[in-house]
Amino acid sequence: MPNEQATGTLEEIGERDHSVTSEYRIFGPPGTGKTTNISRQIRRAVDRYGPGSVLVTSFSRTAAAELTDRDLPINPDRIGTLHSHCYHALGEPVIAESCVEEWNRENPRLALTPAKKLGKLDGEGAGAEDSAELAKDGDEILQQLSRYRGLMIPQKGWSLTLRQFEEKWTRYKQGLGLLDFTDLIERCLLDVAIAPKAPSVIFADEAQDLNRMQLTLIRKWGERANYFILGGDDDQTIFSFTGASPDAILDPDIPDDHKIILKQSFRVPRAVHEVADKLIRQVTRRQEKIYLARPEEGAVHRLSTGTYKSTEYFILKSAEEHLRQGKSVMFLAACAYMLQPVVAALRKRGVPFHNPYRKSNGFWNPLQIGKRGSSASRILALLVAHPDFGEGHRPWTHGDVSLWAQSMAAKGILKHGMKNKLQQYDPAQTATMERLDEIFETDALTSLMDAWDGDYRALLDWWCRLVTADSRGRVQFPADVAAARGPRALMDKPQVVVGTIHSVKGGQADVVYLFPDLSQAGDAQYRRDGAPHDSVIRVFYVGATRARETLYICQKRTPMAVSI
Repeated sequence: MPNEQATGTLEEIGERDHSVTSEYRIFGPPGTGKTTNISRQIRRAVDRYGPGSVLVTSFSRTAAAELTDRDLPINPDRIGTLHSHCYHALGEPVIAESCVEEWNRENPRLALTPAKKLGKLDGEGAGAEDSAELAKDGDEILQQLSRYRGLMIPQKGWSLTLRQFEEKWTRYKQGLGLLDFTDLIERCLLDVAIAPKAPSVIFADEAQDLNRMQLTLIRKWGERANYFILGGDDDQTIFSFTGASPDAILDPDIPDDHKIILKQSFRVPRAVHEVADKLIRQVTRRQEKIYLARPEEGAVHRLSTGTYKSTEYFILKSAEEHLRQGKSVMFLAACAYMLQPVVAALRKRGVPFHNPYRKSNGFWNPLQIGKRGSSASRILALLVAHPDFGEGHRPWTHGDVSLWAQSMAAKGILKHGMKNKLQQYDPAQTATMERLDEIFETDALTSLMDAWDGDYRALLDWWCRLVTADSRGRVQFPADVAAARGPRALMDKPQVVVGTIHSVKGGQADVVYLFPDLSQAGDAQYRRDGAPHDSVIRVFYVGATRARETLYICQKRTPMAVSI
């Protein structure tokens, strides 16, 4: 096949000599169609062994969902994160990180932020870099403990503080019969010899993001299968703070005919590829690959002005030109706090943005139409009845009125008890003029009708003036978007993505603005030789290779920055 290097071939997977190992590795550099090829291998395994004989695991729910969306011929419960598979294999134990109330009472100086169990099982714990700093005093040391355990570093190599914390944490878990997220992997490694439902073939996608303990478990289970496949790219190992290391996917070495390297990128154009290739060749250890650019020139611009602190004029001006041309735009930084100025500028200009890879992060997803109580949903419920709404225009229902009226100040606007009473009406029934007269005070209804006689902006202004004080900050941005771009702009997928490089891994955009700055801790890593320096290089390699057409390398704000 044209997308393979002269090592093993995709057709030979499962057919080679397994006397040394039954492990296969598919290396997929950015944009080479790794997920597509793994999907084909899953179908091939199902054809050979049956739909119940395949287990698929991925680093995050987002990556697993991408596989699920490919309409694979296996049951959905056969696809999930490794943590999720282990959780079910162990009988769905109570997770320690989600039950920390008693711990926090007993250890106030080591307090922990309660974790959302499902979020962590889905791999969202990898978003720790999205916060400028961990919320509570104990969070950082628990993260360090999980990292050291994941790396399988013996306790004699731990600091005294870490050992003392581990003793307290273990006593706490045992006293309440809890398991933490690392325990899920460790228990399965020790006690579960065969993967759930004894699969014939195991697939591990995004394997470079798994730590040593996780890959050891995959390999243990893989030995009991006919064969197993690790899909990933050591050059894109960026979750070092969770214990991921390229060594874990590169070691032990396996026969060359068990390695498949996808070489043709369908995303990265020549100009961007040249920059990215020079960057990644700085790392000290990697699987050597033939990696070819997409046959388009593309462009790389190095900005002489405009840092992450001064985005509004120098950077957004060019970005808005790309948006007018219908291009998708992505703003990327190493740390979440570096994105605050660009978010503020986008809000000020009423430019819709989101991060579809971190939907739980409200700061990056302020519109969130899917949530009934979101400000954007309330504004759409308000404007849907106005003639200017366009396609989908219809009369208000009781559900619409209840939704947008809930954010309004009641005094002098709504008749007594109407917010509660609105909840009792049939939400699908049309709200007649008689019903509005029952709901609103006379002066308020008159002002509503006056606003209605104007364009939709007049109706929106009327509502924004009357929302409660604590709602004003939340409604301002979606109201600005609707006013500037029309109500339906709230329903359209935003052209702009904002996020840390870690958060958008696997994503792409036509145009990428990459801020080269580092935190103090990141700069300390970058200045060291070997693995610490390499881990920073890989992060920015991933950032640069999100660009499908144009890459802007923004100006650094301080000397603490990567040289790209």
